[in-house]
Amino acid sequence: MTSNNPLDIMDDEEFDWEAAAREIDVVCEMASDAQGKGKQQTGLKKESPTPQFEEDDENPTFVHHIDAEAAKTWIYPVNVPLRDYQFDITQSALFSNTLVALPTGLGKTLIAAVVMYNYFRWFPQGKIVFAAPSRPLVMQQIEACHNIVGIPQEWTVDMTGQLSPPKRAQFWKTKRVFFVTPQVLEKDIHSGTCLVKYLVCLVIDEAHRAMGNYAYCEAVRELMAVPVPLRILALTATPGSKQQTVQAVIDNLHISRLEYRSETDPDVMSYVHNRKIELIQVVMGPEAVEINNKFMEAIRPIVARLTNIGVIQNRDYRTLSPCQLLEIRESFRQRLRQDLSHVNYEDVEGYFGVLITLYYIHKLLSSHGIRPAYEMLERKLKQGYTSYVHYILS
Repeated sequence: MTSNNPLDIMDDEEFDWEAAAREIDVVCEMASDAQGKGKQQTGLKKESPTPQFEEDDENPTFVHHIDAEAAKTWIYPVNVPLRDYQFDITQSALFSNTLVALPTGLGKTLIAAVVMYNYFRWFPQGKIVFAAPSRPLVMQQIEACHNIVGIPQEWTVDMTGQLSPPKRAQFWKTKRVFFVTPQVLEKDIHSGTCLVKYLVCLVIDEAHRAMGNYAYCEAVRELMAVPVPLRILALTATPGSKQQTVQAVIDNLHISRLEYRSETDPDVMSYVHNRKIELIQVVMGPEAVEINNKFMEAIRPIVARLTNIGVIQNRDYRTLSPCQLLEIRESFRQRLRQDLSHVNYEDVEGYFGVLITLYYIHKLLSSHGIRPAYEMLERKLKQGYTSYVHYILS
């Protein structure tokens, strides 16, 4: 296979998204048939497309111009060793919203890069977003996109740093491949800065975090409310030990296919090597410690109330997490008609809502610092959260 010139853009009047989706499905079937006859890696042609991003006044909702010729093929790199499981997972992820659960070091980065590159080819005006909660993960993906699959650097931008909203707004208009934090993505979608009508592919790293009100969930909810027809690829090394937890991630991210491999699966065993893990603990600064203590002071009486009425059993409020609270809340809902009939349902749901939000902000503070926690708290205050907390604590 060879890459095709992405400049052959279909006219607005002729474009039909459903027809384009059907065409890609047909291509998928053709690729599957071809795979049965033998897999083939394809070199990457690194020519940079130069489309102009123009508003479509007649159809302002979406701008999904598909390169019909490019969409007949998908490209896999020859400059890396071929691993069957990576090839197979990539093919699935191109045509279904997929949750990829692979142990660390088995190549989730490559899978994401290949999916991003092919959507870059297929949709010459489309925008592709890679979201990750930490800068090292983002930098790893940027390197793979540039050096392995050859996405041109002039089309990409790293927006994980302290870029101002006006600067980000300019990049959303002029770039095509974006590397962002979940918080930046959620904020820009909510504010309208992110041009959602151009989005064709969203890659979510550390997807197991997509629980409750985490930024991933909020961002996807807003996209689906529009709705935006885009491909979602979710990546994780730790999908969760409970079926309920995994299902919550699948539901929150609108996943239709799960690709799971463990270190003992036959197709990955030969690539698993002994490794040494060193845990480095970073101590919070004095200001962060002081703020964290105030959060704990606010959390303690709410946990005490839930403990007193039997909803939480012998829990140390200092060790609870948003994930645990979601599980406890679900257990409460199931027990309500049995041994908790004396409990006021609305009050307990209110306690859980406040606690989950406070613990989430607390986690932002301990993992990412004061600014992300402050921004989330500020947003909640603007939503009238203060009066609600006063009511709960009264």
